[in-house]
Amino acid sequence: MIKERTTPRYIKIAQDVCGKILTGEYPEGTLLKGRSVLGATYGVSPETVRKALNILEKDGVVTSKRGVGVYVDSVLHAREFANKWKAETQIKDKYSNLEKLLLEQKNLQEKIDTAIDDMKDSFTYQTTEAVKFSTVEIPANSWINGKTIGDVYFWNYTEATIVAVLGQDNITRQSVGPDFVLHVGDKLIFVGKDNLTFDRVLSFLTYGVLSDEENNQ
Repeated sequence: MIKERTTPRYIKIAQDVCGKILTGEYPEGTLLKGRSVLGATYGVSPETVRKALNILEKDGVVTSKRGVGVYVDSVLHAREFANKWKAETQIKDKYSNLEKLLLEQKNLQEKIDTAIDDMKDSFTYQTTEAVKFSTVEIPANSWINGKTIGDVYFWNYTEATIVAVLGQDNITRQSVGPDFVLHVGDKLIFVGKDNLTFDRVLSFLTYGVLSDEENNQ
C-alpha cells in the first residue's frame, strides 16, 4: 500500500505567510506577530512557527531582529519562494502518480501470474502423454517478428501448441489463432509432448528452420 506523503505543518505555515505577503496582507516592513500568537492562530506550537519563519528567513523572505521580531523583507523573494515550492509540489504529485501506476502494474502482473497458473492447472491435453507447459520470450532480432502463427507454420516445425501470448503491454491473449501476429518481446505460453519441445521452440524463434547440413554442424 502506498503511504501518502504529507507536507509538514511548518512548511504549510511558511507557504501561508508567503501567500499573505504576495496578496499584500503583509506588506514589506510589516512586523509579524510573535511565535505564540502565530502558533495560536495556526493551532501549532511556537517551535513549529519558528521552523516556518526560519525557512522563510533562509530564502530572504523575512528577516529577524533580535529583541524586536520578524519583519517582511522582500516580496520578490516571496514570489521566488512560492514558485520553488510550487515546482516541488508538482514533482511530488508526479512521483505519487508514478507510484500509483507502478502499484497498478504490480497488481496486474500478479493477476497475470495467477491466470497463467490457473491455466496450467486447468489445461487438458487430449492424449495419454504428459503435457509440458512452458514459456519463452521471442528474442530480439527474431526473424519471426511481424509474422503470423500461420505464416511460419509454428506447430509444424516445433510440435508445440501456443495456448496464450503475453504481450509487451502486459495483456495476456488466450486461444490465439493462426492469424495472430507475433512480435519481439512477446512471451509465448505453449505446450509440448516431450522435454525437447522448449529447445525446438527457442531454436525456431532464433534461427528459423535449419537445413540438415546446419543441424549436423
